[in-house]
Amino acid sequence: MKLTDLKLRARALFRPRRLEQELHDELAFHIERETKKLIDHGLDPVQARQRAQARFGSAALAADQCRDERGTAFIDNTIADIRYALRTFRRAPLAACTIAVTVAIGLGVVAVLFTFLNIFLFRVDRVPAISEMYAVERSRLANGEPSPLTRPHFEALRRETNVFTDVYASVDDIDVRVDGRMMAVTLVTGNFFQVVRVDAAMGRPLGPADDTRSGGNPVVVLSDRGWGRRFNRDPNVLGRTVLVAGAPFEIVGVMPAGFRGLAVGAPDFWAPLSQLGQFRPDLRGREDSVGVGIVGRLKSGLSMENARAQVAAWDANQPAAPVDRPAMNIELRPRRGTLPHPIEAIAIFAPLFVAFGLILMIGCANVANLLLARGVARQREIGMRLSLGASRGRIVRQLLTENLLLAMAAAAGGYLVSRLALEGLVYWVRRTAPADLGEINLNVPAADWRVAVFLVLLAAAATALFALLPALQATRIEVVRTLRGELVKNARPGRARNVLIGVQVFASALLLICAAIFLRSAIASSRYQSGFRTADTILIEGGNEPRRTALIQAIATESTITAYAALRPGLMAPAGDAFADTSAGKRPVGYRYVSVSYFEVLGIPIVRGRPFTAAERTEHPVVIVSESIARALWPHGGAVGETFRLEEDVTAGTRPGDEAPLPSRMVTVVGVSRDVPGFRFNDARRPDIFVPISVDAPKALVVARVNGDPEVARQTLIDHLTRIDPSMGAIMTIRSLARLETFVLGVAFWVSLILGGLALVLTVSGLFSVLSYLVARRTREIGVRLALGASARQVTQLILSQTTRPVLYGLLAGAGLAATLATALIATPVGAFISAIVHLTDPVPYAASLIVISTACLAAAWIPATRAAHVDPMQTLRRE
Repeated sequence: MKLTDLKLRARALFRPRRLEQELHDELAFHIERETKKLIDHGLDPVQARQRAQARFGSAALAADQCRDERGTAFIDNTIADIRYALRTFRRAPLAACTIAVTVAIGLGVVAVLFTFLNIFLFRVDRVPAISEMYAVERSRLANGEPSPLTRPHFEALRRETNVFTDVYASVDDIDVRVDGRMMAVTLVTGNFFQVVRVDAAMGRPLGPADDTRSGGNPVVVLSDRGWGRRFNRDPNVLGRTVLVAGAPFEIVGVMPAGFRGLAVGAPDFWAPLSQLGQFRPDLRGREDSVGVGIVGRLKSGLSMENARAQVAAWDANQPAAPVDRPAMNIELRPRRGTLPHPIEAIAIFAPLFVAFGLILMIGCANVANLLLARGVARQREIGMRLSLGASRGRIVRQLLTENLLLAMAAAAGGYLVSRLALEGLVYWVRRTAPADLGEINLNVPAADWRVAVFLVLLAAAATALFALLPALQATRIEVVRTLRGELVKNARPGRARNVLIGVQVFASALLLICAAIFLRSAIASSRYQSGFRTADTILIEGGNEPRRTALIQAIATESTITAYAALRPGLMAPAGDAFADTSAGKRPVGYRYVSVSYFEVLGIPIVRGRPFTAAERTEHPVVIVSESIARALWPHGGAVGETFRLEEDVTAGTRPGDEAPLPSRMVTVVGVSRDVPGFRFNDARRPDIFVPISVDAPKALVVARVNGDPEVARQTLIDHLTRIDPSMGAIMTIRSLARLETFVLGVAFWVSLILGGLALVLTVSGLFSVLSYLVARRTREIGVRLALGASARQVTQLILSQTTRPVLYGLLAGAGLAATLATALIATPVGAFISAIVHLTDPVPYAASLIVISTACLAAAWIPATRAAHVDPMQTLRRE
């Protein structure tokens, strides 16, 4: 292409009026010159102009040919289509607004989910060249045990390999008390901020001198979240000393807003990894055995295969490597997002996108139905344009341009809908979550350019969904009959309309059935009894083992506590795996260590035999068994007094409290306790055997019964116990643990209810508007039917019959798919656990949802049908 052609096209795009004036002047010049020649040959000026114009031909056609030569016809036509579309919107603003708002709701709902997916998978704030970041991870051993990489491994990897430009190690998700308030910390090596290449917004980041083998410096760097949450964004926070786990730490920096490292959510602060023993007193002295996350920047030009081979070779030569570890069990995983395993996250998000996408699909079907109905009204306009020479493709393009403009407006509206929905969702979760389970680290996710691009692309795809079929249908007309005002049969898109109605009802049924299932499950969960005493009991997690004796003494003398007991592991942790070896053979069982008053504090009755006595501790070979295991082991007699061998299942790898193995020994059953269902959302093994321990046993949790309001007692305990042990763990009411299941189900219920409600509203409104429009268009036909003797009942049945079949098909398809998915899910291990909490095949939600949808659709169709039945045939025929 020549430079002059480019200049001409640029002028045509940016200075079209001047170019049009030049074209007009040039055409006029040619006609004037020809006219002057004819006058010079003796013709009259009028005849000369007429003959000159005849010789030149159509000036308009010549102008069009010149415009085509510019190569900007597509852009010119698009601009013309946009202008025509805007004039169409001015003539029918209500229809345009209805389409834009309907599509905006669907786009906004899907954008909510994509915003979360964006922060999990695609966006890492302020980390440059994120594609260079790779995590070094080991797979599990052949026996299922983890094979963690430790700090000595990190130092050896950094020293002995040439794969990364630099590499850091971290320990995430540690909760610690700062001036008595629980906060989240990530411990990192001193080069962390240098590897991620992010500088502090205030002060300085951590450096290598802060993290040394000799102990490093007790300093912290605040995240923007921690700065605002704990210090209210005080600009004078630098240099301040705070008590972290009871030790003084200096604040040396504040990181920029939005920086999260490579985590899903930013911690409250970062501290040197060398301070691990201070933050986790239970790990003091064995910090080098703690697993760490290792992430590095891959060297430029190094292939992934070469890098993986070098790291695998290094790992195989480690002297501490387990002998049963496979030779190639180390991997390099890209850390381009905040989740280390994006494929698993996509698998989780996929069904959610389907559920949220159903709203968009319903909205598109709704709009498509409206456009099909409007296509009937625009027959004469389209027929006129076809008669004037427009091609069918040109008209389809113009109609698609109209709807694409509406879709782009809907994309902007969808952005607003998504932001409002996210604000409301985060606010509601924060307000309704059990308070003593800890502060939920959930903020309104920020939207970046990816969200905007996603909305634009989704709006374009939605245009194809709701506009292409109506546009093609609108151009399938007979021009002559249309110009005479006759309604062409093909312009009554009954089959397409019925399919769209069926699709809407199908999606509504699927979503409402899910909402009804979660509602029933949430109601059942609120009535569920865990078997524990929850109204006045508190669970206390220890923190610092050397101070355990002082903590137990403080608990024993606390006036708000009436009784207390120890247990290991906690109520939410899996029981230990063991075998009960009786005369009938070995049977796998779960075991838990408990102190003497455990059953009394939690209100678990001993139905036979007796509880433990004060003299019975770990050295006494006695146990208490549950009713179910007693029936299983001794089906023909009482369990009390029976003896059996209790030995740990060494192949299972589950050991309460990460302690020494359960000694294999003969034990005697002294009591049988009532079966305790426990918390259903905990899929771990329930304890069958209870082994006695001392109340001050290491790593044991304490459960206490309190006087008065348990929340007031909890706050009192936090104040008193954190003075003794600043690294105190969580203190929570068991009532909150019991509420957690109801809360999770409640979130699922409200989300599915909102989706189902939106689906039903869009379906009903679309059905009502389409039928109302069609009744208005068929007023003359209905008047003729009534004049010929049809009754009002027959007319009503005629209108209702147009919706009965697609609604019925949609209901059957939605219910059938929901039942099929539920059955398939139950067959999976995860589904078997979920079905214990959520009753996926409960017939009541299915029946209730179908009744609600049927009633709503009948009401939406009844009003237009009744209106049609009351048409006055004489006035209608006279008006027509």
